[in-house]
Amino acid sequence: MKWSKILSVFVHIFLLLSLHTVVSSKTALQFLKEAPKPAFKEGHTLYPLTRWGWTMPFEVRVELAENWGYALEFGEANPTSVKQLEDPQSTLSKVCSLAASKGYKLFVLLYRPFYERSFIDSLPDETWCRDEGGKFIGPGKLWSPEAPVEVFTKAAEIALKPLIEVSKRAKISVILNGGEYALTVYGFGGKYWQMDPRVIKAKGERSWFEYISERKAKQEIAVANVIRKAFPEALYIYYHTGGTHRNRYPTWWHWDYDYKFIRKASDLPSISIYYRHFNSGFTGDDDMLTQVLNAVAQQLQYGDALSYNWVNAGWEREKLGAEAFADLRLYMGFLKCLYTAGMVGGVAGYFAYPKGGFGGDVGEKPPHWLLQMMVLSHAHALFSHLEEFLRDGELIPGPMRHRWSKDSPAYELPTGDSNARVLARKHKKRNEWLITAWAADGKDRQVRVSVPGLGEVEIHAEGSG
Repeated sequence: MKWSKILSVFVHIFLLLSLHTVVSSKTALQFLKEAPKPAFKEGHTLYPLTRWGWTMPFEVRVELAENWGYALEFGEANPTSVKQLEDPQSTLSKVCSLAASKGYKLFVLLYRPFYERSFIDSLPDETWCRDEGGKFIGPGKLWSPEAPVEVFTKAAEIALKPLIEVSKRAKISVILNGGEYALTVYGFGGKYWQMDPRVIKAKGERSWFEYISERKAKQEIAVANVIRKAFPEALYIYYHTGGTHRNRYPTWWHWDYDYKFIRKASDLPSISIYYRHFNSGFTGDDDMLTQVLNAVAQQLQYGDALSYNWVNAGWEREKLGAEAFADLRLYMGFLKCLYTAGMVGGVAGYFAYPKGGFGGDVGEKPPHWLLQMMVLSHAHALFSHLEEFLRDGELIPGPMRHRWSKDSPAYELPTGDSNARVLARKHKKRNEWLITAWAADGKDRQVRVSVPGLGEVEIHAEGSG
C-alpha cells in the first residue's frame, strides 16, 4: 500500500473525528453525505459491513451502501415484512429493486419463530424439560438439551420461506442470525436440567460444558444447514461463537458454549465485543482486546483465521453516564487491532433507541451511534488495502501466554507497557510484516518490540492505532 494512500486514509479519519465541532442542526443523512468518505481499494473482497438494531431510514440505508461499505439493509425477513414486497412502492420493494439494479450487496436478518407463541405451542412434549413425574420443570416450559433436532429444522424451514421471497427480487449476500433462543447456557438452565432424568441419562459421564455445548451446536447447525443449502453463496453469521471470557474465572463456562462445537454454526467465527459491556473498556484488568485475543487464540487452534464480529462503541446506559460511550479515536485503534487479528467484516450494533430516533433532525453534531458506524467503515476501508495480509498472512503468536488461557499464545508482542498493545502479521510468501501499535490509554508514545524474523523495531503507538 502506497504511503500517499495511507496518509489520505488517516486524514479522512481525522476529519471524521473532527465532526464533533459541527454546529448546525442536521439529519443523519446530511452528516453522512458531508463527512469524508472512506477510501476502499477497488476490487477488494472483504465482506460488507452490516448492522444490528432498529432499521435506518431508506435514504440512510442507501448512503451507507453507496459510500460506506455497508450492505444494503433489508431488516428482518419475516412473514409480515415480506408482504410489503407485494407493493412495488413500499420501502422494502425499493430496497430490493436497488439491490438488484445497482448491484448493492443485501443483508437480511433471519426470522426466529422461536419467539412466536404459535410456534412454541406447536412443538412436541419432548421439547421441554420434565421431572421424574413428567411435570414441566422451570419457569414455564424450559427448553431441553434433548429437544428433537426436527424442531430446529422446522423453525429453519419457516424462516426460509420469507428469505426465498426476498431472493426472488434481489440476491442476498449476508444473513445474520441473532440467536438467543431455545437452549440456554448452564448458568441459567443447569439447576433445572439436573432434575430431568432424560437429560441426566443423555449426559452420561461427560462434563456439563461438553454436553450442553454439543447439544446447542447440533441444534444450531440444523438451523444453519437449512439456510446454507438454500443460499450457498451467502455469508451466514450466527450470534455468537464466544470464547472471550474463556478461563477468566472458574465458572466462565456457565455462560458460554465450547467453541469446538459451536464454531460450525457460523460460516466465520463471530464474537461479540461491546464497549463497557462485561468488560472494563480499552484498559483495565478485563479489557476488550485481551478478551478478543482470548477468543482468537481458540479460533486459530481450529484453523479459523478470519472472523466477522459484532462490535459496538457504547450506547446509553444510565448507570455509566458519559462513560458508557467510547472515545472514538481509541475505538479506531481498537478496531485496527481486531482487523490485524483477522477480522474481515463486522456487525455494527446499537442497543438503545436514541433520542429523536434514527431519522429526522438528530442535532447539531453527529450522534455517537452514527459516528461509531462511520469509524468502523473507515477501519474497514483501510484494511481493504491490506487485505492480502489478512487472507495470505498469519497472526504472530508472540512469546507470551495469554493472561487467562495459559495454554494459548497471547498473540501480541510485549512492550513492557500494559496499555501499549502491539499485534503483527507476517506475510506467508514474502518477508513483509503488518504491525499495529495501539496506545489503549490514548497517550501516544514510542515503543520497542521484538518481531520474530524481523528483529527489534521501534514503532509509534497511537490512540488511533
